[in-house]
Amino acid sequence: MNRTATYSAFYSALLLLLLLGFSSSLIAQVNRPPIQERQTTQPDTTKQSARTGSSQAQQQEGQINFEASDSLVFKNKKNRIATLYGSSSVVHNSGELQSGKISMNLDSSLVSANTQTPQDTLSQPVLIRENDRVRSNKIDFNYKTEKGRFEVARVEVQDGNLIGTKVKNTGRHVVFLEDAIYSTCQLDHPHYYIQAKRMKVVDREKIFFEQARLFILDIPYPLVFPFGYLPGKFDKKQSGILEPTYAYQNRQNRGIGLQNLGWFQYFNDYLTGQASFDIFTSGDFFVDSRVRYRIRNKLSGNAQIGYSRNNSGLEPSDPDFSSRVAKEIQISHNQDFSPYASFNSSIHLRTENFNKINANDPTAIAETDASSSINYKYRHPESLYSLNASIRQNQNFATNTTNITGPELNFSLKRLSPFKNEETTGDEDKWYESISVNYSNSFNSKFRYNPIDADSARYNWFDALKAPSIYREATGKSDHYRFGFKQNAGISMNQLLPSRFLNTSLNFRYNDYWYPTTTRKTFNSDSAEVVEQQVRGLTSAHEFNMSLNFSTRIYGLMNLRLGNLTSFRHTLKPSIGFSYQPDFSKDLWGYYRTVQTDTVSQPGQPVPTQRYSIFENEIFGGPGRGEQQQLNFRLGNVFEAKSVKRDSTGEKKENVISLIDQLDFRSSYNFAADSLKLSDLNSSLRAKILPGMNINASANFNFYKRNSEGRKIDKFLITNSKKMLELTRFQVSTSYSVQLGEKGFQPNNKPHYPANYDPLNQSIFRPVDPHFNTQPIQDFKSPFSFSINFSYNWRLNPTGKNNKSATINARNINLKLTPKWDFRTQIGYDFVRKELTPSQFSLNRKLHCWDLSFTMNPFGERKYYFFSLRINASRLQGIIQKLPGLNNLERGSRGTGRSPRGFGGGNF
Repeated sequence: MNRTATYSAFYSALLLLLLLGFSSSLIAQVNRPPIQERQTTQPDTTKQSARTGSSQAQQQEGQINFEASDSLVFKNKKNRIATLYGSSSVVHNSGELQSGKISMNLDSSLVSANTQTPQDTLSQPVLIRENDRVRSNKIDFNYKTEKGRFEVARVEVQDGNLIGTKVKNTGRHVVFLEDAIYSTCQLDHPHYYIQAKRMKVVDREKIFFEQARLFILDIPYPLVFPFGYLPGKFDKKQSGILEPTYAYQNRQNRGIGLQNLGWFQYFNDYLTGQASFDIFTSGDFFVDSRVRYRIRNKLSGNAQIGYSRNNSGLEPSDPDFSSRVAKEIQISHNQDFSPYASFNSSIHLRTENFNKINANDPTAIAETDASSSINYKYRHPESLYSLNASIRQNQNFATNTTNITGPELNFSLKRLSPFKNEETTGDEDKWYESISVNYSNSFNSKFRYNPIDADSARYNWFDALKAPSIYREATGKSDHYRFGFKQNAGISMNQLLPSRFLNTSLNFRYNDYWYPTTTRKTFNSDSAEVVEQQVRGLTSAHEFNMSLNFSTRIYGLMNLRLGNLTSFRHTLKPSIGFSYQPDFSKDLWGYYRTVQTDTVSQPGQPVPTQRYSIFENEIFGGPGRGEQQQLNFRLGNVFEAKSVKRDSTGEKKENVISLIDQLDFRSSYNFAADSLKLSDLNSSLRAKILPGMNINASANFNFYKRNSEGRKIDKFLITNSKKMLELTRFQVSTSYSVQLGEKGFQPNNKPHYPANYDPLNQSIFRPVDPHFNTQPIQDFKSPFSFSINFSYNWRLNPTGKNNKSATINARNINLKLTPKWDFRTQIGYDFVRKELTPSQFSLNRKLHCWDLSFTMNPFGERKYYFFSLRINASRLQGIIQKLPGLNNLERGSRGTGRSPRGFGGGNF
């Protein structure tokens, strides 16, 4: 072999690999800089081993590194052909091509890549670029015309694969496939696929097909698509048609129809819109339009309008034909003007029958009210003051009542300490330095619409709001819209006595009310009824109270060794306070008046009267009735223990354990009351029984006797009996949460090597593993979690049967049976009614390409079940799952077979 032939072969090989790198870029449909063709001479037939250094430190632009495990052969007979044999690899900065055999015809500009033998499936031509892999049995490509042909090639698109018997590349961005299948299943033999006579892929984002058919487990689905389109790339920033749902099972009411038929419009990164329709053969239809907008860290919101018309009969000529119209509007807006100011609104208005007609969620169907709110908040940068403005609306369809609270304004100043010396410490403070002042005010307004004819009222709340005359006619009341203004001011002083062991505080509170109207009551002797009248005119009212409080702490220690416990501590927190408030119902203040309530039945009997407040119908009410000279008692208890342990090194570790976090007793005694001066004894308990298990309990006790009607009389129980207290209310609740196997499944990742291991044995790639049932079982830990809530309530009824309830609920029970089986449930039992509370059981199974779910509630009034078998690829769910006849993959106890939102973790 002469030197010229050697150089010629080397340059020809470089030219070959250069063209192969260029052809791979065409197959991948990616724009890359063109590669220049090099001139070569015509050498004799040579054969030599070719291997380049493919592990250079840095690859230059356009540089190609290649290697072949066998050889490079160059033939120069009729055509000049150069061939790489044995695990050939070509690396270019735009990608990598691997194959068992690569050859090029220099005269026809044709590059071919295939395996050396048809049975070799391990060295098929593969194009690797970033995370994309394109595999084919054979590749033929013309680098001059930029056209190629592939046999049994696999083309990857987002969320799927395309496999064609014959594949042709007519340009950089267009690929044609013949006898092709599309599936999101990643197996070589997919569980389901769409098979088409011809397919066309554009930019790997658009897939067009004709004469297509659906196959599930190789069983053809009896429906042929003459033509169609599939998105090869899904982009949320793309407008398009919504995926409709075929509804045909509920034939008696609506007939056959399409649901969610509409259009999604992407305007820009800040605004999107959507309009959908539900159309049925009975003439029923539902229109839903939505607009969403968002500017990050500034504002966001959405608006939704729903309108539906439903016919009770299929034809207008039917005797029972009727048409109902339902409407809904929802508006939400959130905006941050600055770190100190924000605006939030949520408006929800709908007709009574809207959810009953159009909703599938049982919770939404059972809703009897709709609420709206608008709120604005502002806080001074230095927290000197804060302002809150709001308005709220609630509409109850069951009682046909509407409440509007607002506009409401709340203003509060920061608590001020005018005599505080910032340079002194807490121990050096004088008593006057602890004086602090606080102030707040509120303006509120309220509208309440409660018509006399609740079920058949002629006017709605909006008509009554606009016209006071309609409000008076519908409700029989004259207080159309109520307003009020309230001011609160307070002064407090701490540490009045110079003692480190006794805490003393003095508080003074003043309230001021302003109303545009007051109430007057008169007795009508003809009808023997009390007539109420509203009097207009600005009127003010004032009230005040003061209190003096003392509190301290007493500690008790006991050294007693009990296991690891070495000592116990009891913390006693007694407090006593005295409060005073005048009787504002006296005539001196003018806030209360007396009205006759009935005629005199017998001569000599006093006229029955009633004391009432002229502010009882106002929005804040008025000053309280009755003098208060009240002594308040409170006794708090905390029980703790010290645990001492020593480790293996002998080091002592101490830990404080809380036995009872809180055990409180509270009561009061009013010296100014005419009777029943001692109030009930209230007690509460909070303790931690086990780690993660808390118990809360409370009880009320009465000190006085009762008459035959069950009312308290001014006699203590202990005077005529040994019983000192009467239990009137008791409740206890506890909860416990358990979570095991926090790390989840821990499979045994040790590779298993049989006794006779053959690295060339390819039978492992067969559909059935020959080593099945001979390898060791995978060891794993099954995650398990649940929470238990128990509650018991008891209330005394002196004249009848006591009220009580006792329920236990096991919630959030989640058990991973296997890495693919997941069981969830929640169940409860009512011990008083002796019945199970509404429960739910869910069983989920993750298949390779499918998700199987079953959810049911066999107890209570609302029994239901839902079964679903879904493809886990969201792109094909809308195409395959919603085809007519495939609804049997998703069934339930509801008429449409579809489950409501919010059940089964949103998978149904």
